[in-house]
Amino acid sequence: MNSETKICQNCKKDFTIEPDDFSFYEKMKVPVPTWCPDCRMVRRLIWRNERNLFRRKDALTGEDSFSGFPAEANLQTYENSYWYGDKWNSLDYGMDYDFSKPFFKQFYDLLSRVPLMAKSSASFMINSDYCNEAGRLRNAYLCFDSDFVENSAYLVKATNMNDSFDSHEVIEGELCYEDVMVYKSYRTFYSLDCESCVDVWFSKGLRGCTNCFGCVNLRGKSYYFFNEQLPKEEYEKRLSELNLGSYESISKIRIKVLEFWQKFPVKYYHGIRNISFTGDRISDCKNVRDSFSIQEGENMRYIEISVLKAANSYDCVQLFMGVENAYECTTVGEGAYNLRYCFNSWGGSRDLEYCGYCIGVVDCFGCVGLKKKQYCVFNKQYTKEEYFDLVEKIKKHMNDMPYVDHIGRSYVYGEFFPSEFSPLAYNESLAQDYVPINREQAKEKGFVWREPNAREFQTTIKGVDLPDLINDVPESITKEIIACETCKRAYRIVPIELQFYKRIGLPLPHKCHNCRFLDRYEFINKPKLYHRSCMKEGCENEFETSYSPDSSEIVYCEKCYQQEVY
Repeated sequence: MNSETKICQNCKKDFTIEPDDFSFYEKMKVPVPTWCPDCRMVRRLIWRNERNLFRRKDALTGEDSFSGFPAEANLQTYENSYWYGDKWNSLDYGMDYDFSKPFFKQFYDLLSRVPLMAKSSASFMINSDYCNEAGRLRNAYLCFDSDFVENSAYLVKATNMNDSFDSHEVIEGELCYEDVMVYKSYRTFYSLDCESCVDVWFSKGLRGCTNCFGCVNLRGKSYYFFNEQLPKEEYEKRLSELNLGSYESISKIRIKVLEFWQKFPVKYYHGIRNISFTGDRISDCKNVRDSFSIQEGENMRYIEISVLKAANSYDCVQLFMGVENAYECTTVGEGAYNLRYCFNSWGGSRDLEYCGYCIGVVDCFGCVGLKKKQYCVFNKQYTKEEYFDLVEKIKKHMNDMPYVDHIGRSYVYGEFFPSEFSPLAYNESLAQDYVPINREQAKEKGFVWREPNAREFQTTIKGVDLPDLINDVPESITKEIIACETCKRAYRIVPIELQFYKRIGLPLPHKCHNCRFLDRYEFINKPKLYHRSCMKEGCENEFETSYSPDSSEIVYCEKCYQQEVY
């Protein structure tokens, strides 16, 4: 089969469907997409909120609770412990399918009626109430998109982390702080793109290094200071002179380190141990294309975020723990198999289409909030024969009576859910992190936008007035309400956080956790690829890279980069 060029229904730009794509669609028994890859990505991202918590009323008690959904969202929520329990039955909300109305409109009506879990998280969470899109957390605070985390706070995209804080995209680490893309490391601080490191500070692109400070592109080195080899005693002496427990000192070091990093080339992508791939932040993968933030994946394309193995999937956001055969899904995992057009479904769910918040569910279509059910449509139970007969009729009806949104886009069988039906506004969703736009642009594109309804707190101290030295910080600091030096919003230092700073000897942050996240996120390239050439003089290699042509980095192909590492 040859490649085929189509015009995106949404942005009207051309996109190409290649022979391998056709093979996947045929295997999954789905029609070819009518939206281009970029527009499909944004449409899925709008259904995922990672790091925002909102206050909304519990549908059972009427009391305020923290949720991943804003109060304005047209839906009902239960606290997670009650939602996972057996005191209510989601089949009580079952509906007959109405062939006089479009499928998507009926699904939206069901979604607004069936109670959802207040926060998208697994049932096994211990003392980790203020976390979202997470599972298997113990003593965690404001950790998002994280699994197997203990005694930690302010982590995003973290897996198997202990006693770590303020880090993004970190895997298998302990006692880490202010890291981005750091893997299998211990006592690693303020570092970027490092693996298998111990006692490393302010470093970038290190592998298998110990006791290094301010270094770049080292391999298997110890006692290096700004890429200079030092005797152990001299290295320790210089470290002691830096006064790392001082906020003022750390701020000056940051500036010096960032200037030093710019002198060294970067590899055209972040990651290692891959075969046949394109994208960024990809490791231990085979045949993964046009994808970003992938660990242990095989035979996948157009995926954003996947950890703990996934395979044979296209067009998904957040796959985890052994997913196979997923298409146009958001947040599915734990052995999920053969899912199409689903969101927030896991626990061994399989053979689902157009389902949301379904746990351990098999052979269901258009359902919401089910647990361990089979042969259901719109939360109504059918026999096996009735189920398959009805599903075929619904698919035909979806094509015969498409849903048309408010700006004229048509949704038939094979389209993911319309963004206007998401409980989240564009700026409340992951879409704003990946493809940031402003209010006017959102309105022009037909997206919902909501101004934040932040609670006002009477602050007791300004971030700029915090003690400079960690040794001067009293235990009573945990009772203060601090004004962020950047956005002026209130934040606190929680006890587990203070213990960590004192244990390591790190100064208190002067910014709120959200501003600290945004500072780290500057190191993450946006999910877009550019065709570029290696910048090493004399090299003619070309590649696809997430480093835009106007970026300041010196971008090398893998061969030239390997020749530059030490």
